[in-house]
Amino acid sequence: MNFIHLHYEIASILTFIVSLIVGLIVFWKNKESLINKTYFLLAVSTSIWAIGILFHAISRDEQVCLFWARFAHIGASFIAIFYLHFILSFLGLIKQKKAIIKVGYGIAFVMSLLAFTPLFFTSVSPKMGLRLWADPGPLYPFFIVFFLTFILYGFLLALKRYALLSGYKRNQLRYIIIASLIGYTGGSSTFLAVYGMKIIFIHPFALYLVSFYNASIAYAIIKYRLMEITVAISRAGLILGIYSLVFGVPFYLGHQTGSWLLSTSLAVALAIPAPFIYRYFRVKAEDVLFAEQRHYQKILVQAAGGMVKEHRLDRLLKLIVYIVKKTVKLNFAAIFLHNREENVYNLKVMRDPGRMTEKITSPDQNALISYLKTAKEPVLYEELPRAARMGLGSSFPIGLIVPSIVENELLGFLVLGEKLNRKPYSDDDINVFKILSNQAALAIENCVFLEEFKHAQERIFTAEKLASIGGMADGVAHQIKNRLNHFSVASGELKYEISDFIKAHPSLVAKNSDLQKAFDYLIHIADSLIDNVTKTDNVIRGILNFARTEEKENFFSQFSFKEIIDISLELLKVKHQITEFPLEAEIDSTDAIYGVKSQIMEAIYNLLDNAYEAIQEKITHHLKGKEKEDFQPSIRVSLAHNRTVSFITVIDNGIGIKEDDKRKVFAPFFTTKSSYKSGTGIGMYVVRRMIEENHKGRVWFESKYMKGTRFSIELPRKIEKGWGGG
Repeated sequence: MNFIHLHYEIASILTFIVSLIVGLIVFWKNKESLINKTYFLLAVSTSIWAIGILFHAISRDEQVCLFWARFAHIGASFIAIFYLHFILSFLGLIKQKKAIIKVGYGIAFVMSLLAFTPLFFTSVSPKMGLRLWADPGPLYPFFIVFFLTFILYGFLLALKRYALLSGYKRNQLRYIIIASLIGYTGGSSTFLAVYGMKIIFIHPFALYLVSFYNASIAYAIIKYRLMEITVAISRAGLILGIYSLVFGVPFYLGHQTGSWLLSTSLAVALAIPAPFIYRYFRVKAEDVLFAEQRHYQKILVQAAGGMVKEHRLDRLLKLIVYIVKKTVKLNFAAIFLHNREENVYNLKVMRDPGRMTEKITSPDQNALISYLKTAKEPVLYEELPRAARMGLGSSFPIGLIVPSIVENELLGFLVLGEKLNRKPYSDDDINVFKILSNQAALAIENCVFLEEFKHAQERIFTAEKLASIGGMADGVAHQIKNRLNHFSVASGELKYEISDFIKAHPSLVAKNSDLQKAFDYLIHIADSLIDNVTKTDNVIRGILNFARTEEKENFFSQFSFKEIIDISLELLKVKHQITEFPLEAEIDSTDAIYGVKSQIMEAIYNLLDNAYEAIQEKITHHLKGKEKEDFQPSIRVSLAHNRTVSFITVIDNGIGIKEDDKRKVFAPFFTTKSSYKSGTGIGMYVVRRMIEENHKGRVWFESKYMKGTRFSIELPRKIEKGWGGG
């Protein structure tokens, strides 16, 4: 068989099979994608061209040979426009280039029709070692111009966009550009054959490159984690070089000597060590190619091992972000950490400055958090579902997200930008970040544990101090109250004495302004003493009420919620010297609740008192003019039940709580009230402990500054037949 014919046949069959198979694979991978559809059409047109070239090469009859030459160019007529359409869809430029696409399809359709006329091919004749090959007609040069123009236009668009891309999209496009250059160089060699131009090393071997082109583009479309192109080329080059020697040298010797036994024996002898030679040179080549990458991977592994030595969480997080960004040379790095109390993921550290979501609320419904909990390992941003990618709102392109998970709990995650050299993250990178994430998870958990332990110690210390105060309270309360009563009586007597003197000598006081000022000042001092006596008494009463904890279980009972509201209202009216309290009550079908009556009463009293004073604070210091006149104070308390829980809410439209103060509301001795009010700072602390520790319930709040506050209490119910719907 003719040597040239043999290679034309093998290359054509290979191109037909590879093009058709990879085209179908890409299409079935994502039938809805325009990129996949246009590539499939490109692969089909290439298959049509290849099968035409095959029969064109093997045909001995001139008319049959001419028919297949023309048939091949039906496929060739559409290859150029399908290629351009594919490139435009990959680059997202379809809308901008609609006119060019329409013109291209129009020309391709006309060319495919004219392919069966003498304008395209006039006849066939022997040339370039081929038995028969097509002779060009007058239209054929125009076809070549059309073909090359559209191919080059798509190629140049890809090159232009390549300079602007980075990461995985850049690597994909790099595969497509290199594969296009190789594939169309090989395919265009058939133009040379038509004109009888033979170039050594190109004809007919270049035709094999079309198969490589199709397979490479299919790989680039389907895979996100593409092998670095330099590695792919080096491996392909090594395989080609080694196996060219393994099979080429024996083939040449056999051809020269005529001894196929010698050539076969030599081929077998060379084939045995070939894999080992390939592996040796591949390792050496990759050592050179990956020198920088392996250097920073080694640093990251060392850093991962040292993380557990850092016990301060803030410093650990800063250290992780700094080391990763500097070592891998990224455009930015950031870390999110789970706040268990608020159930949110907060952006804790970010380098360099840029825009990103600072808080991920409702994480249980967040697509990104759900994906990371399921994946449990580093994930390329490009591989995330669209819904998961939407949540971060970064002003920088994101390359990789590295979760840190301990016992199925997502402690946090590291967000990495793209590399400054715009190379993608390799599989080796991802494996190193797996190690880093595991070590980071342990280090973070260790820091969180130490911080929680520290806070627990502080709470224990605070509790011990309060317990000491409570233990002393009964012993010293009587003595303190005696002094307080003395101050109160003395202040009252002073006011009465002044009042009696003014009544007895009105003219004397009226004539002497200095005397009147002195009396007013003394009355002011007396009122101040009485006010401070009241404050001090409230502090002692608050401490005593919680300090007396003996046999709490014996005091649990069912009682009327309305009754404790009525009692609280009476006390509040006396305290604030008012006749009306702006309260609306909404009570479920039953007003019975279960708990320690005195403690629930104190909790409700504190919440209503805080609500009233928040409203007064707003009216006194923040509202003016018509706004003040139109303001309607509102406090609403409600009680609702389900089978196991009673829900109490107290809502006001007062001053609200500032963001900075929210985390301190339940802290002991913290108050947001003005200095002239009766804030002791232990009310909400005591409320929380009574509800959560004594009643095993829950208390929380929602507040907006200048809008108001909503406090909620959740109390377990005692379900008994005939009570509360039980």
